[in-house]
Amino acid sequence: MTPEESIRNIKAVLSDDLLSRNYRYISELKNRDITTGHCYIASEALYHLIGGKKSGYSPRVARESDGETHWYLENKDGKKLDPTRSQYTKIGEEPPYAKGRGCGFLTRKPSKRASIIIQRIKLMRKK
Repeated sequence: MTPEESIRNIKAVLSDDLLSRNYRYISELKNRDITTGHCYIASEALYHLIGGKKSGYSPRVARESDGETHWYLENKDGKKLDPTRSQYTKIGEEPPYAKGRGCGFLTRKPSKRASIIIQRIKLMRKK
């Protein structure tokens, strides 16, 4: 599965039950992109789906002006993989990549919510 296919699959299985407690309010916002509030777990799931460290991509985090963070992956050549980019482009903005810095995920293995995404993708691909 290519990174682009993985991103499409991740977006297809995201749901509000995967939002962290801090982002549950997002589920009530009208006209929001489904990826809003999912950048950490979507990027974490993508990282593991494409092979982790062996893929050549590493996690990046950017702090936005309102204090929120945005997570995505980037390789040494500067190529970005961002499964939640559409939360910005839907409202005519660009993600805050210029403010990005390298930062590891909280766990070495997929977290509980990232594991759910990965499992949902595996089930979806079996159908």
